[in-house]
Amino acid sequence: MTRRRGAGTSAAGVLSLSLLGCAPTPQAPPPVQPFVFRALNLRQQDPQGRPLWRLSSPETRYDLSRKLAQSRDLTGVLYEQGQPLYRFSAANGVVLNDGELVQLEGPIRLERLDKERPLVVTGLRLRWYPRQERMEIDRDPRATSGDLQLTAGTARFLIDQDRLELRRSPRLSRGGEEPLQLDMRELDWLAEGARLLGRGPVLGRRTLAGGAVQTLTAPGFTGSTSEQTVDLQAPVRLEDPSREAVMEARATRLDIPRRQVSSSEPFQGRYGTVQFSGSAFRLDLGAETVQVQGACRLQQPGDQLQAQTCLWNWGSGQVSASGGVVLRRQANGLETRAERLQGRIASDGFAQFTSPGGRVRTELQLPGTAAGAADEPLRIRPDRDRSRPRPPAFQL
Repeated sequence: MTRRRGAGTSAAGVLSLSLLGCAPTPQAPPPVQPFVFRALNLRQQDPQGRPLWRLSSPETRYDLSRKLAQSRDLTGVLYEQGQPLYRFSAANGVVLNDGELVQLEGPIRLERLDKERPLVVTGLRLRWYPRQERMEIDRDPRATSGDLQLTAGTARFLIDQDRLELRRSPRLSRGGEEPLQLDMRELDWLAEGARLLGRGPVLGRRTLAGGAVQTLTAPGFTGSTSEQTVDLQAPVRLEDPSREAVMEARATRLDIPRRQVSSSEPFQGRYGTVQFSGSAFRLDLGAETVQVQGACRLQQPGDQLQAQTCLWNWGSGQVSASGGVVLRRQANGLETRAERLQGRIASDGFAQFTSPGGRVRTELQLPGTAAGAADEPLRIRPDRDRSRPRPPAFQL
């Protein structure tokens, strides 16, 4: 450190005078002025002689009696095995006891230099304990990785573990036209695998363009900021009050950039009066489709459909069922079997089904007669003649 301006001086001795029995009143020495240096450079090395961290400032005032240095425009580097891993900066800072404690004041920026697992942490006040390899941010801590943002009331960065811990109402969010946010009790980010650990209860909210809000709940989750995925722990509940839709599932994945929700385990749900279930599902929010992948079952009063897979587009109203399709209607014991049925929700709320390019087998039990069977194409739709009784139709 190079001294730039002279320090204040103090008296080297005391001059005593005795004249006519009077003595002058002792004068208090002027306060010692702090040293002002052109630059501050602090470094620490590991036992192998490799750098651990570096801190520098273009101008620093040093109070010798208090061992306190006040600096501006601080910059620094944290190293891992001698290689730069984090770069940080702050508008102002105070160094106590020659580096035992460093307090940085905002705006503060801590940036991870690994392109595969990037992370940028910002805040307005940070306390750094170099010997303990710990940083604490207690004013507006935020961390960003790609499109994801992590916020909380406080944050603690464990340098030796390369781990960021967010406490006091942490939130994981993503902006855009339909913003998504997940609130939880605790949230950790680990550099190994860019992993996320969220401990709940977890409450998620997705706001649609029209203002409607979809919600989800789960006891916790794991995830990855590099892949931008979140794996919710069971039980998971998805709800869309605007459509009177509810899904209850087990372990479920959110693929945030693809806007998809999926599970490879059994689930059940409700859409209005329709109940549905299956062994797996994939919900594509962008395409407005939900696919039941195995053991598809749709049921409403008087009607029931079973198939291997089902696909429903709630935007266009199109519905399709494939693989061993069985459509049963309680009225007159009507049963229809086909390899594939397609349907569409009509304006009057009834679903019309056809078997494109294939054949179906229909059995109809009439009162007082034996069951009959016929092999012919089938189209199930409401009667055009409103004066005649209309048969029940599967309705979504």
